[in-house]
Amino acid sequence: MNLDYRDSLIEAWLNGTLDDAQFAELEAELLESAAARDAFWDRAAFHGVLSEAARLAWGGETEEEPTRWLPSRQQKNWAAAVLGAAVIMAAVAMLLLSPSNQAHAPAPARLAASVPAATVPLATITRSQFLLAGDAAESLAVGKAIGAGRVLILDGALELTLKNGVVITLEGPADLDLGGEMEAFLHDGNAVVRMPEGTDGFRLKTATADVLDLGTEFAVKASHGFFTDVQVYEGAVIATGRSSGAAPRFPKRLEAGQSARFSPHGPEEPEPIPYSESRFVRRLPADAGIPLPGTQHIPRDVVEEIRQWGRPQFDSIAVHRAPKTVTIDGRLDEWQEGPGFVSFRDGTPSCPEWADGRMMYDDGHLYIAAHVGDPAPMRSVVDPAINPGDGWRGGSVQVRVSTDRQMGWPADGNTAAYFAQRHLEPTPEQKVAARNLRFAHLTLWYHAASQTPCLTINHGMLLDTLELNPSGFRAAFTRDADGKGYVLEYAIPWTSLNCADDPPRAGDMLAAVWQVNWSDAAGRMRRDHMVEIHNPHEPLQINVWERAATWGRAEYW
Repeated sequence: MNLDYRDSLIEAWLNGTLDDAQFAELEAELLESAAARDAFWDRAAFHGVLSEAARLAWGGETEEEPTRWLPSRQQKNWAAAVLGAAVIMAAVAMLLLSPSNQAHAPAPARLAASVPAATVPLATITRSQFLLAGDAAESLAVGKAIGAGRVLILDGALELTLKNGVVITLEGPADLDLGGEMEAFLHDGNAVVRMPEGTDGFRLKTATADVLDLGTEFAVKASHGFFTDVQVYEGAVIATGRSSGAAPRFPKRLEAGQSARFSPHGPEEPEPIPYSESRFVRRLPADAGIPLPGTQHIPRDVVEEIRQWGRPQFDSIAVHRAPKTVTIDGRLDEWQEGPGFVSFRDGTPSCPEWADGRMMYDDGHLYIAAHVGDPAPMRSVVDPAINPGDGWRGGSVQVRVSTDRQMGWPADGNTAAYFAQRHLEPTPEQKVAARNLRFAHLTLWYHAASQTPCLTINHGMLLDTLELNPSGFRAAFTRDADGKGYVLEYAIPWTSLNCADDPPRAGDMLAAVWQVNWSDAAGRMRRDHMVEIHNPHEPLQINVWERAATWGRAEYW
């Protein structure tokens, strides 16, 4: 069986989307191939379906052939509903005692299956900053005990202190599986692991690397299975690349001050990348006190909702014809008074975070300008040479546009995540729409260390490609005299937006949405953001990056 197809069957089982015919294929492959069973165990263990608790149920290591953990037909749809170690244990028991597996289950498993299992805390949340939990119904408050399984955060960061003293600082958006006191799997996001003195052996896995600690502090960035970056602050680690191919990967020792990138289909040796002290969040400050509910002008639950979804006030933006000459100098001299929008983050004019956003066009370019109120302006430490995809984190403006004149407004296209999170299967037409290269996700930011304006572009809704500083773009930033804001001005060629053959023209109604991101004082973490120009017919509780229909109207004059 093709490895990619086998892996897709395993993922479908985990997501509860496997049909009977596919299940039969997977079952046959698992019975025949030890390598397939290893792949199944690895993925299931770190999807929170099987965990350290499951291995304890089997009485630890065993030399028996591991056919005991073959999935059952009855259980092909339960994975998405697993919540907590007790449910995991019950599910494991059902797997083990299904008709096709009961004969192979060792005695410890059968005994454990009949004993109720309590959730065993592995870690405690000891600090957090700007945190948004991945599940609105789940509290990730400081002091909460965390057991084996998934920890998801949408934004901000949290610090987990394991029972053995290991500290993990997780920066969102991130998805971490705790498998035990000495192992975890990072599906996505940034994690810094700090070992207590005299301790080593912690293992952090990703889809493309396996990092073994040798008594140190190290950081890992996982990117949806595409690559893994490893950076060592102190001590050393042994890092081994992982891939679905047959070629073996050999361990690589990384010392303090070294960084490397592991790619699933890259060379056997990892690619050395520049070391950067500021690339990861290593420490979080002590949590600030929380006022009693009702003592703020906006209730805390509303504050959290605004932080996650924004509070857009406008459903359209006028895109005016540019004058014959536009000088890109970080000033708004050539821009007409009044077009665009002026919006405050919390809706009150006294808010220090606000944006005046504007757009223009001519035959060759799309122009974007903004005056942004920002208490920490132009401080981004996100290095475009190392992390071009993280430009949004350190203070930025993001503008998502459609230049598809045939489609018009509203735009039609969704990310794969949109369907997966809602347990939907995209139609062939929806898969085609997601690849529309006339959708562009623009991130505009200023790299403080090099004093360089930066631009990245993702095309389409799959977000699987990234273009950095495309040829022909021009940009400038100026800081406000009072240090409380900045002005940005960009000229982006239509060639970079894949529409030079048919650019927008007067009378068009296309799609656009803005996000303004504010960072902490260090220019490292996003602490808040604002969404503006939103389709009023779409729910606010959808991320604008995952569904083009949420974008408001861009009206070309």
